[in-house]
Amino acid sequence: MAKSFGLCLKIAAGLSFAFVCTVLCAPAKAQTTANDVAHSVKPAEASAADDYRIGPGDVLGIGVTDAPEFSGRFRVNQSGFLVMTSLPNPLKAEGRTPMQLSKDLVSALEDAKLYRDPTVNVFVEEYHSQAVTVVGAVAKPGLYPLQKRTTAIQVISEAGLLPTAGNRVTVISGNADSFQNVNEGQSAQTLELGKLMSGKDPSVSLEVHDGDVINVATADVVYVVGAVTKPGGFVLQDRSAGVTALQAIALAEGMTSIASAHSGLIIRRNKDGSARENIPIDLSKIMSGKHGDVQLDANDILFVPVSGAKQTLHVMGQAGMAAVNGVAFYGLGYRVAAL
Repeated sequence: MAKSFGLCLKIAAGLSFAFVCTVLCAPAKAQTTANDVAHSVKPAEASAADDYRIGPGDVLGIGVTDAPEFSGRFRVNQSGFLVMTSLPNPLKAEGRTPMQLSKDLVSALEDAKLYRDPTVNVFVEEYHSQAVTVVGAVAKPGLYPLQKRTTAIQVISEAGLLPTAGNRVTVISGNADSFQNVNEGQSAQTLELGKLMSGKDPSVSLEVHDGDVINVATADVVYVVGAVTKPGGFVLQDRSAGVTALQAIALAEGMTSIASAHSGLIIRRNKDGSARENIPIDLSKIMSGKHGDVQLDANDILFVPVSGAKQTLHVMGQAGMAAVNGVAFYGLGYRVAAL
């Protein structure tokens, strides 16, 4: 009996010890795992942030541990050198990453016998040396600084698309001699905006570089204004298919009850808007099948006047042109989503 009782005490003590170890050790193990994950992420983040190549005009923040006299904000000069009064000679900064430059500064301080085994941190406070240009059908055209590795779709997203943006994006290399005379086969790439936005195109990861020009093409648009239910500009879904007068009326959700279908007018403008042609069109005869439908060109304005209004073609043309100002645009969201 005594031996059995002693054995039970030993088993209970063993179980208690195991329980205590489980409770105390489990959090420590979880914490170690979390730390391991954090350490595994930091190098990748540091690597991504250190990809940037310093250039002329960039403003650098330099910190030397326990040496404020060597620390501060410094602008890289136009020759690409970093000039610090504490160093006997300028230091080449252009083309170097912040990490590479920090190592160069360590060597420079040691060679000048100004500091023994220094810890130097370099980071870019202001980016001025590298930028890409975004033009075309974007809300905010202009220069966009490159602060890290950047893709074309990232810059386009920052610039914002206009409702009239087309489906073609051209990325012109910074080495191209001119925007007008660029040879697209050699120094430019043409991308499809719809596929870029949907992620269906591998070129979504196309990286842009200093001096590149991103041109977002303007879509072909037809305008339907006047006595229609939904006047506006309609982005052509398919440039090759185009749109007819009746299709345009359908896009505008039909004519109103006061529309004069016999006295429609197509206002055809040149691309530069310098001239226009007024073409009469009888929509009622087209709808009844007495006349064939009419194909509209890009930027055409289909004007449907109010019934009973006696107007010359010239006056109607002016009214149609005026009605286009400030109209809403339709069709772009559907077009992009459908690709």
